[in-house]
Amino acid sequence: MKFYRLSLVVLTTMYFFSCKSKFETATTENVTLNNKGKKENIKSLALPEHLQKDGKWEFQPEVSDDFNYQFDPVNAKTNFGGDKWVNFYQSQWDGPGTTYWKYNHVAVDGNDLIIKSSRREKGVEYNPVHSQTVKMNKPDGGVNAGCITSVKKVVYPVFIESKVSVANIALASDVWLLSPDATQEIDIIECYGGKEPGNAFFAKSIHLSHHSFIRKPFKDYQPRDTGSWYDSNGVEAWGDYCWNNGDRKYVTVGVYWKSPFHFEYYIDGELVRVLYDKALATKRNGKWEYGYPTMTDGKLDVESGKQKIVNFSTQTDYSFEELKKANEISKVSIIDPYDYQSGKGFTKELNIIINMESQDWHVAAGRTPTDAHLADMNKNTMKVDWIRVFKPTTKISK
Repeated sequence: MKFYRLSLVVLTTMYFFSCKSKFETATTENVTLNNKGKKENIKSLALPEHLQKDGKWEFQPEVSDDFNYQFDPVNAKTNFGGDKWVNFYQSQWDGPGTTYWKYNHVAVDGNDLIIKSSRREKGVEYNPVHSQTVKMNKPDGGVNAGCITSVKKVVYPVFIESKVSVANIALASDVWLLSPDATQEIDIIECYGGKEPGNAFFAKSIHLSHHSFIRKPFKDYQPRDTGSWYDSNGVEAWGDYCWNNGDRKYVTVGVYWKSPFHFEYYIDGELVRVLYDKALATKRNGKWEYGYPTMTDGKLDVESGKQKIVNFSTQTDYSFEELKKANEISKVSIIDPYDYQSGKGFTKELNIIINMESQDWHVAAGRTPTDAHLADMNKNTMKVDWIRVFKPTTKISK
């Protein structure tokens, strides 16, 4: 037992020094190769053009971060970033599927937030130690990963935007919002970036979604229409795109949580999807498609394996007036069709969470990274250049 503890201490110490060395090397490369020595001012950087129509906006510094400081990985639960973040999830839960969130898989290298992943090895257990030693009956399939949670919360009306370089691996790279009771979730980005066998469909898309939950008995709704998967011309896999042969690229993703029944999604400053009460609009192939969901006998209708959306119209430009026309015809909510939130929509304060995950439905389908990919620094790391939050100062129209 003493030998095991001593070995674990030595291994943990070696891991710390190895991570620190790699993080420090990455810092120099990121500044010179990625940002060419220039730092973006996240407070003054222009907001998406569509948002500027809503008047003036106020920067929220307590939940925004440019990650231009140093935070080395530590094997203990720790607040960092001027007490803006904790290096773990919002509760004691340590991850879905075969994920084991670990404190020491989080760092800040002076330029980026670094979220790492690695293979969970027998006899080497970083903190926190979970009582469930084997998940999904896969003793050799565990994945250590990083996760951070904001200390303070956000609530509508609010715009959250982040500049992200997803990991080039068959794991989810995520920036999302979640209520403390885990019943309301808004996903800013969920991306399974690596183009491993079986993951090509997911690797080319960014998932833009939200969840309405009941915890006991467990029930989960999220929009499952084709438009919830965003594709970009020329991007076959977001992991390859962001890795870019070592000269990391980033995608800027944002959500404007305008009201309990109104979400707007932005990619690289462009409005690409809007959910409003009982209707939605999605930009696909350069056109805006307006539509609404339907139900039969209390269940959402499905078509070709996806949630059915009745097409109301297709237009060149986005028009909220057109979306409201579709909403007037619709009888089914796109936000919470099963009324899990008792007709109130999304009203709760939400934490900001940034992490990587090995999700159960991907593992069950065989979409899980190999040992070699998890050991490869070219694949196993998600980076976040910055995250910023603004609230409108003028009254918002519904």
